[in-house]
Amino acid sequence: MEAHAAGKTGRAEQTVLVIGGSGGLSRRYRDIVEEHGGSLRHYEKRMPAGARRGGGRIALVVIMVSMVSHSLLEQVQSLALEDTPVVYLRSASISALRAVVAQWMG
Repeated sequence: MEAHAAGKTGRAEQTVLVIGGSGGLSRRYRDIVEEHGGSLRHYEKRMPAGARRGGGRIALVVIMVSMVSHSLLEQVQSLALEDTPVVYLRSASISALRAVVAQWMG
């Protein structure tokens, strides 16, 4: 739980990747992550080619398994995020994401 140890300083540079879910909820997903000092990168259907570079330190990857394509999941796996925690959510709900982000980013 490295994110807990980081405290509030430096967290603005941490990025949460949300994979899958609903594009209509993207703004609410962003609000949740920003409440905890992070930034959001949400990919609903595919990852643009330029998305594989930059974007700050990836603090957490959240995969919404009920709403994700296999090709998108393969693209994320190719990022080689060895030390980054990956959480699989059964639901694409706001409350499920809120709980995970609160747990990992405190």
